[in-house]
Amino acid sequence: MRSLFQPETLNELPSRSQEKSRSCEDILIVGQPLQIPLKNLAPSENVIVSLKSQGEIELYSESNQPLGTQTLIPLNDVPTITLLARTFSDRQNDRSLEITFQDEAGYQLSQVQLKLTCLRICLDVDADRDGIVDDNNPQKGDWQWGINGHGAILIVNTDRDQVHSDNQYDRKIKGLLDLKDSSFMIVRRAGLRNLPSGCEIHLSVSENTAKRICIYDELDKSGYELISPKRTKAQIRGTDQDILLAIRGLSYPDIDFDGRVEITLNLVKDGETLYSDRVVFRVAPWMMTPNTLSPITVFVSRLSKGKNEDFIEDLRKVVAKANAQLDPVPYEYHKDDPWMRDEIEIGYTQAPGKFIHVVLDSPRDRGLDHLTNRQLIGSDFGYVIRKSRHSVTKLDSFGNLEVSPPVTVKGVNYPFGRLLFGGTRPEIIPEPRRKLKVLRDFFFAQKIQAPFEIFSDWLSVGHIDEFMNFVSAPNPKGFKLILASPNKCYDLLTALRSEGHSQALLRQGKQIDDKPADISVADVLENETLARQNQRFQEHISWNREVLKQELDLGEEDIIDLPALFEADDDGRAKSFFPNMVNMLVLKQHLAIPKPFGPQVDAQCQFEAYVKGVLEPLGLVCHFIDDWDTYFRDGGEIHCGTNTSRQPFTQKWWEIEPMFLE
Repeated sequence: MRSLFQPETLNELPSRSQEKSRSCEDILIVGQPLQIPLKNLAPSENVIVSLKSQGEIELYSESNQPLGTQTLIPLNDVPTITLLARTFSDRQNDRSLEITFQDEAGYQLSQVQLKLTCLRICLDVDADRDGIVDDNNPQKGDWQWGINGHGAILIVNTDRDQVHSDNQYDRKIKGLLDLKDSSFMIVRRAGLRNLPSGCEIHLSVSENTAKRICIYDELDKSGYELISPKRTKAQIRGTDQDILLAIRGLSYPDIDFDGRVEITLNLVKDGETLYSDRVVFRVAPWMMTPNTLSPITVFVSRLSKGKNEDFIEDLRKVVAKANAQLDPVPYEYHKDDPWMRDEIEIGYTQAPGKFIHVVLDSPRDRGLDHLTNRQLIGSDFGYVIRKSRHSVTKLDSFGNLEVSPPVTVKGVNYPFGRLLFGGTRPEIIPEPRRKLKVLRDFFFAQKIQAPFEIFSDWLSVGHIDEFMNFVSAPNPKGFKLILASPNKCYDLLTALRSEGHSQALLRQGKQIDDKPADISVADVLENETLARQNQRFQEHISWNREVLKQELDLGEEDIIDLPALFEADDDGRAKSFFPNMVNMLVLKQHLAIPKPFGPQVDAQCQFEAYVKGVLEPLGLVCHFIDDWDTYFRDGGEIHCGTNTSRQPFTQKWWEIEPMFLE
């Protein structure tokens, strides 16, 4: 509450006459109380106060009791009064308050004439999150999670969020496509077209906030910002009409930014702030989509010389069955970089009435590095990147990033799933690798998908999609975790040998390093070195199994083991011995699975038969695709070579309860 006539300002009141009558002008904001300490104006304590008002003004005592417009009251009974106007002025100084001090005999000792102009000014946002800017919502200056929460929401759009980059970008609003992803504020003005002399209206933010947003005036013909990273304060143009302001986010939440944005509107007269109004936004987080959400578009690099043309056509048939679209990316956008999953992760961001897919670009910076800027960025895709001055490792690619379907863990609900990524165990790995801190910080700062880290550094490529995945399932959780299992592979091979199929061939008709890759069941089982290696690799998978069970509240009934086999590279890390079926592309019920080229019995691949036997009863459809020459021989599989945009969650992120958020 603003207060007039503090001791330090009393000397500024002009003397009008011998009778100590003084006059001054001020501004009263509609709906905002103005406090007047009468004791500061009185010539002594033992006086009688007379109050006389003209125009629409309400007077209240300290106890909030209404006071009459012509009242004689001892000063001790009303040391302070409060003024309130509920209507705005249509001309200057159309309200007044006469304060007279007299002694008990009725002799006038002094008088103050206060002339008032009443203005209606406020800054409004969509605080109730219904997509419409409210009219002076009392909760606009706060932000609260939950379906009954409040507070405005702001999204980051297009290529605006870059860290450790010297790139300059144009923040000019170029048209309706830019505006559609902006949030809005309204500066409401009612009353005099021209403010009283010396008055201005300013919009202001802190320096840290200015780095995170841009604010535009809808009628600024130049299209440039009022508030920007280099401008923390702007004067609002003079008008008695409402002013629509567009606001856009430049930065997602991160370690140095919690996502809260505070904006203040100030009425200033001769350098003194007479009134302030404040609104709070929260920048919408970047979110990942799990395999249980419906696919929209599948992206794949169309490699030169037709290298993966047959693969693309096989994949197209699966994508079509999943009611999605396949978008092969031309050579000029990838330069024969096949690893679409490693370069980007397609998530989304959302505010009331606003939704855009957002590509998180990894710092691996290979042939696909400019895919997002050249092809995907547009009215329907945004972009975010995190770079670091530290060296990038294979763990920084996004085959090493996944999100679970929704889970409840120890009574805590994670309605958007939990984000997980692979890291290291330095007590096991001699030269450990870990995902860059800028990426880890970014993941944790988004809050709502509660990240956790598992162990992937035991793999040559180091990506979690080489040993784990999620598929939909008709069980209480709605999904099952699938894990690569050397143990399961050895069980199947041992069973085949006992059934007389020891000479059945794995990898039949294929080549590795220009040599035949064929190997019999017996030769695999008799390879002691390979067995020791896989025993070690199985221990790492089992360690992850326990972490995943704990962090996602899974039981053994929620996990399916798929046969897989690994062999050690020169550093002792694991690489796939045959195409890794866990590294599949999940299009809800339809699964594009690397063809494993397992041992054949009665013209049926026994690995494929096993996988169908455990997955198809869940309502899933297995499609085995040959990716041997296109992906497997180069160290990856179908999941590594594709990327998918998906439908968002039906629940809105701002509606969740903050059990694990703050």
